[in-house]
Amino acid sequence: MRHISVERSMPVSRSSVWSVLADFPNIAGWNSGVTNSFSTSESTSGIGARRHCDLSPTGTLEETIRVWEPEHRLVVSIDSATRLPIRKGEAAFTLTDDGDRSTTTIDYRYETKWGVVGSLMGPLLDTQLTKGMNGFLADLEAAAAAS
Repeated sequence: MRHISVERSMPVSRSSVWSVLADFPNIAGWNSGVTNSFSTSESTSGIGARRHCDLSPTGTLEETIRVWEPEHRLVVSIDSATRLPIRKGEAAFTLTDDGDRSTTTIDYRYETKWGVVGSLMGPLLDTQLTKGMNGFLADLEAAAAAS
């Protein structure tokens, strides 16, 4: 399993960041990498809540909340991905207070598709995913500041 980690200090409260992340089905409303999203379970928050995401420019994700610790930690499993070289993954979001700022860390672990070819693509995928996760954090900061 491959692993990347990104972190961003933001001039917004931890509760503002959490409120954006906790609106689980509506990620498309603020994340520029998601063109459409919706709940695929009766529950829209908490452990077991599921969502579907259409990605830009292509691909889809099916995701499930595995850990829900309000204003502290959220773990989302990527159960399936189409048109992406990722078989499955897990994104752990950790939120901490830094005085009048907060820090959000994303630890992302994933398995590649396509056997040896996917394994060889790993370093390139790490670079692309790190760039994407940093963009995610920038979008998250903007959404938390607007809330």
